[in-house]
Amino acid sequence: MPVLTTWLRTSLPIPKKFNPEIYINIGDFYTKKSRLVLSGVVLVVVILLGSLPLGPLPPLFSLLNPSTGVWATEPSYSTGVTTFTLTQGNNHALVTVYREPDGFIGIASNETWAVYYEQGYLEAEYRLAQMEFLLLTATGNLSTVLGKSALSSDIFFRELGDYQIAQQEVANLSPTSYTYMAVSEFVKGINDYIASVSPARLPLLFKLLGYRPTNWTITDVFALQQLFLWENTASQFDPLYFTFALEKMPPNVVRAFYPAYPEGIQHPIVPNSLNPGIYTESGDVANLSLYTPSYFYPLNASPPDPPTLPLNLTVGTGYCAINIPQLLLSLRDLGSNDWAVNSPLTGGSGLLASDPHLSTTVPSIWIGFQLVSPGQNVVGVVFPGFPGIVLGHNPYIAWGATNGQIQQTYFYAEETSPSHPGQYFWNGEWVNFSVTNETIYVKGSAPYHLQVLRARNGVVIQTSPVTIAMDWVGLQPTYELTFFLRVDRATSVLEFQSIAEQYFKVATQNWAVADSRGNIGIFSYGLFPIISQGDPRGILPGTGQYDWEGFVPIQYQPSLYDPPTGFVFSANQITVSPGYPFYLGWDYESGMRANEIYTVLSQLHSANLTAMEELQLNVHDFSTNVFLKPLLTALAQAGYNDTPEYQALSQWNGDMYANSTAATIYYFWLINYISYVFKPWLLYYNITPSEGLGSVSFFLGPDDYYHGPLVEDLENWTVNYPNITWFSNPITKVRGNASYDMVQAYLETVKNLTSTLGNFSSAWEWGNLHKRVLSSFFGIQALNTVELPASGDGNTVDASYGLVSSFGPSWRLVVNMSDPLDGQGIYPGGVTENPVSPYYSNTFEPWNDGVYYTLIPSNVPPQFLYLYQEGIEP
Repeated sequence: MPVLTTWLRTSLPIPKKFNPEIYINIGDFYTKKSRLVLSGVVLVVVILLGSLPLGPLPPLFSLLNPSTGVWATEPSYSTGVTTFTLTQGNNHALVTVYREPDGFIGIASNETWAVYYEQGYLEAEYRLAQMEFLLLTATGNLSTVLGKSALSSDIFFRELGDYQIAQQEVANLSPTSYTYMAVSEFVKGINDYIASVSPARLPLLFKLLGYRPTNWTITDVFALQQLFLWENTASQFDPLYFTFALEKMPPNVVRAFYPAYPEGIQHPIVPNSLNPGIYTESGDVANLSLYTPSYFYPLNASPPDPPTLPLNLTVGTGYCAINIPQLLLSLRDLGSNDWAVNSPLTGGSGLLASDPHLSTTVPSIWIGFQLVSPGQNVVGVVFPGFPGIVLGHNPYIAWGATNGQIQQTYFYAEETSPSHPGQYFWNGEWVNFSVTNETIYVKGSAPYHLQVLRARNGVVIQTSPVTIAMDWVGLQPTYELTFFLRVDRATSVLEFQSIAEQYFKVATQNWAVADSRGNIGIFSYGLFPIISQGDPRGILPGTGQYDWEGFVPIQYQPSLYDPPTGFVFSANQITVSPGYPFYLGWDYESGMRANEIYTVLSQLHSANLTAMEELQLNVHDFSTNVFLKPLLTALAQAGYNDTPEYQALSQWNGDMYANSTAATIYYFWLINYISYVFKPWLLYYNITPSEGLGSVSFFLGPDDYYHGPLVEDLENWTVNYPNITWFSNPITKVRGNASYDMVQAYLETVKNLTSTLGNFSSAWEWGNLHKRVLSSFFGIQALNTVELPASGDGNTVDASYGLVSSFGPSWRLVVNMSDPLDGQGIYPGGVTENPVSPYYSNTFEPWNDGVYYTLIPSNVPPQFLYLYQEGIEP
């Protein structure tokens, strides 16, 4: 396939500091791949066969040793049933393990502790390298393994204090609590596997690095919880970038481009009409100034510098070089769908559908389990390094999640002075920064000594030219792990709601739930800060008056239970209707997926599993409902209605199928339309690449066609205000309107497609350009899967972001709770991280083809039907 020119953008946002081109050197062969850089780590391992000098890596003899080196095998995965007795001191448990070919492992035992022990053992057996590098990231210890190249990542996670917060969480746990029991047994299982594994069976990465994993602790698992929470915090560093819009643009422009409530078609998750009670309180939003800056960042200084990991980080040379080109994306939820349906659409039963959009990698970011013990039978997926099930169902409830897109990071410019070293001005007096001294051990270099500063309003992430502190709701102990372990055993929607109220506080999710009694609900709970003044969309003064004054009371947080519509749903759209009294954030998904889901569900006469699967696999781009007709009208008026490209569009229904030529034209036209309208204005107001131009969605980032306000502005203007001044170019002074700009974007699209693919033909079919791939979790390109032609785009329910997409529905689940044994699901990839195993990527093609697996097959050993059928014990 020819390489497309630079105007064909990928659809994932790239933070401002980074060159997105990463070169992978294999001998004399170079390939180039676009990557997203965010918090965490993904490794690129390159084996170079040549006579280059070796860096700080194991001796060559050790690597090539046939008994213990790179050629020795990792653990294999074999399907089938094994039964054994597990003994700990005087405690004995009968354990049955059922390994399935679809990426799921069943564990059943007459003792609950044994199930969590065995889960830890098996996660380590099949995902040890993945778990270790997640842990090294969370605890800020990558440099101990990879050297000084990884230091900036470690610095940030030490500043974030994951490990110290985890220590507090463990200290607050009662040793007799269910959570303590589950996590401690899980850790015992991990450690027993590590103790038992021979050097020959260590993962390849460990052999290349000369690394031997050490024992895990309960604190380590809670540190992974903190990493999960950070990666799923929606806004992260957005206010640092948006400060420049507030400073450089007049308030009327900010209001037009970046309305605090989006201007496009909206179907909120919890509209006023369905839960008016949460709209009655007097909140903080009326006191905020959301279109003017509260703090003026010095524009002649370097922009605020979000903590990041530089590109081109290399450990070792010669036979093996390990690069760290990007921060961990895998756990980050940038989109998702979930919905639940009940009477009158189902005749009384509750149905649940869920597909969280995360990185699609090998190994997968999920691993599937069915966990059976006294009082529990739960099936679903979990992040490696976590006990229990994160998303799934039991005999009584099924649940899914989407990211709530709630702002839970606030940024403060601290007032400091050379005459008051080590202090900041807060509430009328000079106050000492809290100082924590950290030592980061660096492979091949001297230890790095770090001072972490904390103010009353957050952790300091920048000291020059301005001291910036970040306050994040995750900088305090919370117990999301307890949430997962408890909902695994929950028996109703209301019990799920109660657990969510108590335990899920950070990285707010929209939890859709259905139960076996036919009830449904959706709950968007968490810590939502309240401030009394200022603009939290940008940097706030750190002098005390703009600090958090508390959190939105739980009774006013968004929730629905058994609404009269017969369904609840979310797709990262805005949470509430206009008039909600509290500030929750402003930068949401564009609502296209949500609008399609709402349209389908509101028109259903009856719902069943087949209808839910069809909706999950829906590839209709709802933005065509808004833009396609005006585009065709504008093209006809301009005289382009006799071209084959126009004919393709005029005969198209807006479905992004792989065999559609119109889908290709429309995809690139929409991107060009947004750019054609907004780029001149951003340049006119001197928004620069270092300030986020081309990187963040609200400054024309690669995700601008499905995320953020710009595409929604165009929805509103194209339909309702086609002659608004924003269609004109402030630099060239060309007066435009919606029709003119749409035609210009179309001409640019056809010109570039023709230049790249030749004259209009079947070569323009969407599947020739748009692929899905499972990228190596560790960034080893040779371990990627084959690229498969794919339907969909970033605006379709079956989302497939970018041209070569390694981000999308990482787990699909559909369950009818009147017959949960027929629950269907699939995650792309396989159960093992061993690339030579047939179970490394065996579910990728079925997943891409829309296949589902029965999660509890009819031929399971009988104990896996416990709580579904009478007379069966675990």
